[in-house]
Amino acid sequence: MSDTPKRGTLAYTMATWIHALHQSGITAADPGVQEACARLAADEDNEEAGEALVALLRAQLGDGELGDAQVLAAQLYGTATVATGLGESRRQALREARRYQFQRGLPWMACIVDRFPDGSVGPHWVLVEALDMQVTCLDPYPWDDIDETLTQPLVDFLVKWELGGMEGLRWVG
Repeated sequence: MSDTPKRGTLAYTMATWIHALHQSGITAADPGVQEACARLAADEDNEEAGEALVALLRAQLGDGELGDAQVLAAQLYGTATVATGLGESRRQALREARRYQFQRGLPWMACIVDRFPDGSVGPHWVLVEALDMQVTCLDPYPWDDIDETLTQPLVDFLVKWELGGMEGLRWVG
């Protein structure tokens, strides 16, 4: 198993999001993505299948920006089933994110600005699972030996999310 951290990388975070959607019965249109998700569903410890899914996504993600992720998600699920904006203000975005969490029960992708272990600061992709007084972000790649689940206070998350443009990618099907 790989011991290289995957946290913050769009392709790894998106692969885990797509897998979570697949586990909830939401199937991607791409046969290669379907096959990789089916292999992962059959064996949750299958890092090879996880890497295959990441490779498929990385080849289509371009520069790895939110717009690229949105285009790819629309290709996989249809334009009417994915959305990015959650609101103009912190209050509105927080309300919409909580509403989404309550209604859908699915994780959503967010870009935050964070400090990395080497001291640099930059964009960092997370998969938000729970948004309460503490924000729980899923391990962006659960198929390796590194547990990168992230829990942080809501206020810290909101500041980092604002710095990242308060954008998110979610399934609204």
